[in-house]
Amino acid sequence: MSFDLNHKYWVSTRKEIAQLIKKQNRLKKIEPPQEKAISFKIFAELYVLYVELVEKLGFIYHNTYQVQKRAVVRTLVESATQQLMRLKEELKELEISEYIYLDKSLIARRLNPNDMVIWRSPQFLYRRPLDIQNIIADNRLFMEEAEKEEKAAADWVPISDAVKLIQAHERARQARVYKSSIKYDKKKFLKVFQRKKINYRFTFKPDQAMSIPVKRTLFSADFIKATESCENLRHLDEVDIAVADVDNENTKRNNAATEIQRWWRGYRTRKITRIKKRFKEELYGMKKLRKLRRPNQRENAVMDMYKNEMLKKKLDEDYINLINDERTRLLQIRSPWMMEDISDHIRGWFKDFYEKTENFHPYPDPVKKGTVLLVIDETMTPIEFQQTLNKKPMTKEEKKKLKDKARKEKKKKKEKEKLLKMNEAKRRKKLRDNGIIDVGYEIASSSAVQNIEETMAKFAKDWRNVDEYLNKNHDPIKDWVTEEELAKIHQEVRGLVDEYMRVEYELLREALAKDNQQPYKALKVKYPKKKKKKKKKAPKDPTGDRTLDSLYQELKDGGIIEEVPHKDFDEFIADFNFVADDTRDEDDLTTLGPAKGDIKMVIQESMLGMGEFDIPKPKSVLLIGPLNSGKKLLCNIIASELNAVFMNLSPEKTYKYAGDLKYFLTIVLKVAKAFQPTILFVEEAHRLFWKKIPPEAAELNPRLLGSSLASKILKALKVTDKVVLVGTSNMPWSAKGGIKKAFQRVLLIPKCDYGTSFLLWLELMTENAPDDMPEYAYSALARVLQAYTSGEITENVRNTLSVDRRMRLKNEALDPHEFLEYFLSKNDPSIFPPEIKLMEKFNKWFGASNRLQKLRNTFIAKKLAKSKKKK
Repeated sequence: MSFDLNHKYWVSTRKEIAQLIKKQNRLKKIEPPQEKAISFKIFAELYVLYVELVEKLGFIYHNTYQVQKRAVVRTLVESATQQLMRLKEELKELEISEYIYLDKSLIARRLNPNDMVIWRSPQFLYRRPLDIQNIIADNRLFMEEAEKEEKAAADWVPISDAVKLIQAHERARQARVYKSSIKYDKKKFLKVFQRKKINYRFTFKPDQAMSIPVKRTLFSADFIKATESCENLRHLDEVDIAVADVDNENTKRNNAATEIQRWWRGYRTRKITRIKKRFKEELYGMKKLRKLRRPNQRENAVMDMYKNEMLKKKLDEDYINLINDERTRLLQIRSPWMMEDISDHIRGWFKDFYEKTENFHPYPDPVKKGTVLLVIDETMTPIEFQQTLNKKPMTKEEKKKLKDKARKEKKKKKEKEKLLKMNEAKRRKKLRDNGIIDVGYEIASSSAVQNIEETMAKFAKDWRNVDEYLNKNHDPIKDWVTEEELAKIHQEVRGLVDEYMRVEYELLREALAKDNQQPYKALKVKYPKKKKKKKKKAPKDPTGDRTLDSLYQELKDGGIIEEVPHKDFDEFIADFNFVADDTRDEDDLTTLGPAKGDIKMVIQESMLGMGEFDIPKPKSVLLIGPLNSGKKLLCNIIASELNAVFMNLSPEKTYKYAGDLKYFLTIVLKVAKAFQPTILFVEEAHRLFWKKIPPEAAELNPRLLGSSLASKILKALKVTDKVVLVGTSNMPWSAKGGIKKAFQRVLLIPKCDYGTSFLLWLELMTENAPDDMPEYAYSALARVLQAYTSGEITENVRNTLSVDRRMRLKNEALDPHEFLEYFLSKNDPSIFPPEIKLMEKFNKWFGASNRLQKLRNTFIAKKLAKSKKKK
């Protein structure tokens, strides 16, 4: 992206942040709304605004290279994301559900639910260290173009093999064309009628080159008008005959031109009508354009991002070198003057105090930051010091009493503050129980909002005299570096000056004591206590003598680390629930369940902490749902969108490590943390906690990792680690209770609805047979086969529209009944959609495992009990 565009984007975003701060300041002063719907509306509007803000700030941060400005933008985007997650939690608590519906707020901002998915772009990726990313990229990150070409050439297939492959595909294509072009006689099956081959003839002017050369064509016709010969001049006397012939010729030409124009205008009108109709169909969602994707588009985008990271790293190194050079220069030039100025200032303080009190002020201890107190004017005045001299020195008991009194007052003050906080918390809890949210307090108490306000105020103050547009080379602002280093050097130098000035101070006190013929006693110096770091015994690392590259290759060779095909959220074809927000009951809760597309928002919330910023996230997530409902696809999407290392810890992969499980887990955790972000994937996770192991699965030892998930894997992960355990299950009720402890968050894939089914048929038919079925058939198929899962529909289209069937589409029109026949007659046994009882079983288990669903079920049960009592 160009520098100019990023600068304009930053200027407009700053204005939006200023407007958002003004809006929040107004909301801080309002009284708690008495209606729950008003609180929900306020939080929903703020949530939508923060989604837009986070997306814009993330884009700006990704394209900002100037070091000092990048730090400002990072603080803003991280704080905005934290506030976004806090608002999401508030909305979920009000909705008592994992799914929230903000249709009215989205309409006001002219957005749709798909715009709420914000972490798909590369700017939210966690940046691995470049040497680690180079291992994953197969050493391509630091290669020159010539080296890349040599490596690509080494991987090329020999020309002979390539020719054989092309010939095989061409023969197969010719066979398919032949098969699709023949017709069989029903009476005599062996007799074949093949369509006649048509020889096309293309004409051109002999003296004119073709604009588009066409091979394998015959050029014989010549449409150049013949030159007029002189023989026609003999018959000039026959004028009438010649005029009549000319009139006839003109009439014929006019009629021919009229006919050609009529057909041309008709063709042109039909074409325009067809284009308009297609446009309307695409606009209304009845038709789609086929997606043409460039190969390795995502991988190239990630590589470009890391190349930008290399530039940022170079700028960071230049910035550090500038700091070091500036520090060295200041130490050489300014530090002697500083030491002299500080010494003169302290000596002047000694002299001024002695002239007024004939004594010396106690030298400030290092624990109180030394003579910094003198600069900020926190030392005693001569009068105050004189009063302390007249007082009798306190005994140990008096000092002890004074300390105890101060301690008690401090404790009393803390208890009072704690009591006030508790009372405030009880008041807000009481309001919350009654459905009243203190919106002003929630916004004012947010540390993320305070960080945004402080950062913007500091930016407005520091950057008001800096023209960012002129700094296209991303150079750091040297004056700020000089000021910061001067402040640091001043503190260091003052500490050194205090040490030798304290010696001079004691000499003066000793001389004063001799003059006054009083005993001299040196003052005790109180230094700040050094915090002793508790040294924990580091566990022995059995892989300490091995490199990360070798550990990574070992897991890759063992099939634990898998290369996941790139998938994005657009490939998870599902529709959002656009009706739920209009079906709220008297308690302002939605009465319709979620649509399948709503799971995208919940996945985003769970995985947003896997990006570059410190956002709270669960350590483990379990996706449950019927077979072929898209659980594995969602796991692939998560890994692809995050550019994460994908580790498969399913029993099929791990049973061979049963002999040395501890060593295996050590390698997995070490590689997962070093190469983060990392996805630890367990397919059909209920097998790890099976109540009863089926005999056919006994040899896989499925319970091998069951006890280690929570105790050894999740416990070893920190909150800041970009590692998450993701599991899938189609029979969670067959597992013991340990599965609920191992997975902190459980999500149920919603069943397929009409909107999702329609989009699925539309997408699959657009990719396979875009114009071979009427528009009404999509709606009919979606309605009839609505209950089938997305995986079953995808498999149906793939098998029904095979290569052979697609070759025969021109001769045999596609009948929608073919898709129904696939489910009912072409499979043994027939394929039927998931039963209602099965979905009820999933809902029951999900209601007992998910916290918000538990609360919602309890609330509905209480409501029903109250309504029964009234009756």
